[in-house]
Amino acid sequence: MPNYIRTTATAICWSSKSCQIIRLSRSRDKLTVIGCWQETLGKDQSLAELVAQGIKTVGGNDQEFIVAGGDHTSWGMADIIMPAIGKEQLKSALAFELRKQTPIPADKLLWGYRLLPATNDQQKQNIRLFYVREEQWRKWMNVLGGINHVDIILPAPLALDPLFADYNIIFPESQGNVGYRASKSAQQRFIVPNINLAAMTLPEAFPPAAEYQLDALEGISVSEQLSYIPALVLAAYGLSKESSKDQDTLIPPPEGLKAHRNLASKIIAFGLIFYILVTLISGLTRQLQAKAGHLRKIDSETQLVRALLNSLKKQNDPAEKEFVLTLHQELQDNVLQTPDFPEVLVELSNLIEPPTWASTRMEWNAGQITMQLQSTARNLELPENLEESPILGDVRELSSQFNQRVYTQRYNLNARFDTDDEKLEFSQRQKNRLEAARLRALAESAAQTNDNADIAAVADEESAEEPASTDAVDHPADNQPATPPTPPQ
Repeated sequence: MPNYIRTTATAICWSSKSCQIIRLSRSRDKLTVIGCWQETLGKDQSLAELVAQGIKTVGGNDQEFIVAGGDHTSWGMADIIMPAIGKEQLKSALAFELRKQTPIPADKLLWGYRLLPATNDQQKQNIRLFYVREEQWRKWMNVLGGINHVDIILPAPLALDPLFADYNIIFPESQGNVGYRASKSAQQRFIVPNINLAAMTLPEAFPPAAEYQLDALEGISVSEQLSYIPALVLAAYGLSKESSKDQDTLIPPPEGLKAHRNLASKIIAFGLIFYILVTLISGLTRQLQAKAGHLRKIDSETQLVRALLNSLKKQNDPAEKEFVLTLHQELQDNVLQTPDFPEVLVELSNLIEPPTWASTRMEWNAGQITMQLQSTARNLELPENLEESPILGDVRELSSQFNQRVYTQRYNLNARFDTDDEKLEFSQRQKNRLEAARLRALAESAAQTNDNADIAAVADEESAEEPASTDAVDHPADNQPATPPTPPQ
């Protein structure tokens, strides 16, 4: 069954003196003829005018997919089995094959092809070659010059497979009650000419008619219904996925006939992309300008300090000169030093212990670290341990969540050496922690000693009571009441 992807399509077919147009819609896999039009060529009227009139009559619009079938002359087709090769190699092979299919010189032909469903042999592929005289192609373009666009130009027999692959379909000729049958044999189609249509009905000539709702065609004669067969095939082909795939390999329409759908949406999308790019570029420019301004400010302050130092060097006071030299040396030695990434990575590996692990890649941005940790048990002391590290600081917890018995925490911290105040604070905090641990150990030791003393006292009491218990066991009669004598009988 064909893979349909559109809901509406229009097909145009013509001969030297008439034109047939079908407008088809789809609801799931049911096809409905929502418009049909047929007209013969009048006096002082061109086929281009006739086609434009027909498109307007059936209600076609610029958003619909339109397939043109041309007429019945000056084109050919051939089904070829080719090796499974690349696209460029396939084009060269088909150009060579074209010379075997027709005696017409290749420079007088335009050609394209369709990739048909694959055979059981994965090393081969089915190709349907389509060629048309260049002169005939120009005539077709003149006929289509009265409409706004056309998506594909393809004679109806070439649109078969996988569309209606299980049917042999008869296409009428432009004159008389004769036609030709596109018969299927194995994986290929071949043409059987001179089929008599005089006593033939539409379902006999076109078996897929059972899949259509022929609303607009039911009130016309059988001969008129038969003339619509090419348009019915092409309209169904326009609804299928194959029509989109074949646009890359068939003969393309000229630029003036190519479809330009959703132009407003494309303009809006382009405008949005342009606006986003301009916003990003302007934001980046402002950021660079701000950074450059900050650097210029620092440079101007540095120049000012140097000028002040140079003016102070001219002082005659030895103390002033010594102060200037000291200040100058401090300015030269004041270079910001920060830990490098390997040092930080080793420190984090030592501080983050199981069952805690890093769940995502750690991000390093000029000394700023962002990491995400996961653990089955939340470690409340981890932020404090990270903060007390001599090469880490400014630890902030960005987020924390608990899901499926796993704690997920995201941290942001900086790689930097501790200041003197922080060193003093962390040292005092460590002393307090050690003192608290010592007092806790003493308390636990005293509690253990008291427990041992209580156990010893209980043991002594039990030992003191043990002899009385022994006598009671050895002389049970002493503890029993006297038994009264038995009275005489």
